[in-house]
Amino acid sequence: MILILLFSGLSFSEYAQASSIFVNPKQVYSYSKMAADIQKLKRAYPNLVTVKVIGKSEYGRNIYAISLGKGPATIFINGSHHAREWMTTTLNMYMLNQYADAYMKNKKINGYDAKKVLVSTTIWFVPMVNPDGVTLQQSGLKAFPKNVHKSLIKMNNGSKNFKRWKANGKGIDLNRQYDAGWNNLKGPEKPSYKNYKGKAPATAAEVKAILNFVKGIDPEVAVSYHSTGKILYWNYKQDSTRYKRDLAYAKKVRKMTGYSLIYNKKATGGGGFTDWFISVKKRPAFTPEISKSVYENSPPLSEFPKAWKENQAVSLFLATEGSKLYNERNYNSLKTKYTILQTQATKLQPYYSSNIKNSDSLKIDKNFTSLYTSVKYESKRLGQQTAKLYSVNQKKLEGYQKAIKLQLGYSEKYFAAINAGEKLKTFQSSYIKAFEAGILTDATVLQQQQLSTLTTAATKTMKSLFGSNVIKIANEKYINPAIITKENTMYEMKRYQLTLQIENLLKTGNISEVQSQLGVLEKTEKDAVIFKEDKMKQFPGKYKFFVKTETMLANKKAAIKAELDKLTAIPEKDL
Repeated sequence: MILILLFSGLSFSEYAQASSIFVNPKQVYSYSKMAADIQKLKRAYPNLVTVKVIGKSEYGRNIYAISLGKGPATIFINGSHHAREWMTTTLNMYMLNQYADAYMKNKKINGYDAKKVLVSTTIWFVPMVNPDGVTLQQSGLKAFPKNVHKSLIKMNNGSKNFKRWKANGKGIDLNRQYDAGWNNLKGPEKPSYKNYKGKAPATAAEVKAILNFVKGIDPEVAVSYHSTGKILYWNYKQDSTRYKRDLAYAKKVRKMTGYSLIYNKKATGGGGFTDWFISVKKRPAFTPEISKSVYENSPPLSEFPKAWKENQAVSLFLATEGSKLYNERNYNSLKTKYTILQTQATKLQPYYSSNIKNSDSLKIDKNFTSLYTSVKYESKRLGQQTAKLYSVNQKKLEGYQKAIKLQLGYSEKYFAAINAGEKLKTFQSSYIKAFEAGILTDATVLQQQQLSTLTTAATKTMKSLFGSNVIKIANEKYINPAIITKENTMYEMKRYQLTLQIENLLKTGNISEVQSQLGVLEKTEKDAVIFKEDKMKQFPGKYKFFVKTETMLANKKAAIKAELDKLTAIPEKDL
């Protein structure tokens, strides 16, 4: 009742923070306990923890991967490649739990700000690589089908005591299954409780799952926890540069844990996860042995507090370094990609500038749009990747981005100008047909206004083109013809609109106003003739009279005069 009252006012997330350490290291930590704790962590930290099943063991048990953090850089921590080393699963899970708790409560662990680290990096854990082997070591034959008991006992050299079991459920040593010096490994030639490397590398289901998973998350650093000796493996056939880099990390881990560094390059003999990761990924990897030396058994539970104290900040340190490696590696990769893309982007320039020699070449070429689309897509993709880098590295790439953006910008302005020009050209062609046909309507009046608006907009767009010569050609192709069309129809529209006004005046019977406006109309006709003849001299072939429109307007004028004559005629009785 007291507990109910105590937590009744808390939200679930607040409750999770109040009682957030679920993993109990003071017990034999089984597969089922791990699976249950994984679900607790997932429920307690839904926005921080992600759970995946990355494969199945040889006997169908789930191989779980749990992510912690939100950063683009990843590191990979795993445990229990070896069955009797299940305390490394406890360490993985307890570490995961403590880091999540520290993140939520803004706590530091040995000086490392968990939240800061986990914002820039995602730590992936596979706490139990070998669930079959762990289960057999902890629970014995009862956890397996009866039809395999005989073979398990045989692999265990006739013993029903499986406390020394190291292999997976099929008698394969998972940490001798990786393709790094595998051919040189010596040991049993058939399945055994320890050291059998298998018929070929990566044949065990568990190793296949790990290899596929690592390919997917592409970690910067990896740690494969083992449990006996308080030593640290960290090197395997690195070149001198990577050896120096990894040694610096190893010394830092040694300082944190107190573990002895193994310098002998032949010490592991190959075949291990760390060996494979270092040789294939060319990135740092470590194998810490977290307990005192224990012969063919699991370490006692009393070893865990010391193991936790020694390793509690190791993954935060490596996550911090992993984030730096990620940024540096991706910066270098992006720099190369940007250099290539900038070269591609400069190939846009001829399409919107130097290739434009006359009005016929002022067009949107298919190759141009294809190249533009490709550069724009790649620029966006690289930009998204760049946004994940440290700000200092982002700034280093700004020059490339600006240069590419400039080329894309000029291309876009070119597309906009040509599209606006073609739209104006099409509209102009449609508009002038009414004058050629001699059929003017209210719609023609609106079209004249639209022609004016489109011409103004297109003129503005043409000014944004690259180079005065291109602007000149664009104006000659699109703007000047539109201006000529507007001027060429200007007086016809004035006369048409004036004629409509006079027709309406006739209906009111205002004879004097009709006569006055007819005078205005006749003056406008004379002005139109003078304007057109002058323009025809200045620009031969550009301006013209529209015969059918002239006929239509003349007919309307004649009809107005005939009607006016009727209205002004003197009745016979008044003569």
